[in-house]
Amino acid sequence: MKEIFNSERGFTLVELGIVFAIIAFLLGFVTLNLGSVQKVTSINSVIDTLVSDMKSQQTKAMAGAGSSGAGESYGIYFQSDKYILFTGTFYSSTNSSNFTVMLGGGIEFVNSTFPDNSLVFLRQSGELNGFTDGMNTISIQNIQGLNKKTITVNRYGVITEIN
Repeated sequence: MKEIFNSERGFTLVELGIVFAIIAFLLGFVTLNLGSVQKVTSINSVIDTLVSDMKSQQTKAMAGAGSSGAGESYGIYFQSDKYILFTGTFYSSTNSSNFTVMLGGGIEFVNSTFPDNSLVFLRQSGELNGFTDGMNTISIQNIQGLNKKTITVNRYGVITEIN
């Protein structure tokens, strides 16, 4: 016996083309959205690290950490693509105990109102050295200028706002 095949089985080329176009559109949309999430996550990660380092420097100053036992001031010096953790009441680029933290990932500091781009915590009290109201913020953003965040610190070294 001879079987007759139905020629209307399967998908036409037009139907397959439409399905592939829909899949490509959805894949492109998801990829673009994940890219912006990565940029926000990258800035938030830098802020989390910076806040942790600020608290650590303040704690060291308050606890009297240091080789002399009497305690020292500790601070953070800001540059556009990095910040440097240092010991003492002012930043010295020749100090061998400085520790540099690179921002990376297209992130940069765009505006620091701290005097001399430094944030210094005084020994024992942990307060900011030379605090002036209105000169207590630092802004971080990605290189494309999107997702800018500003950190505000009060005279006691406490972060009061991140927006």
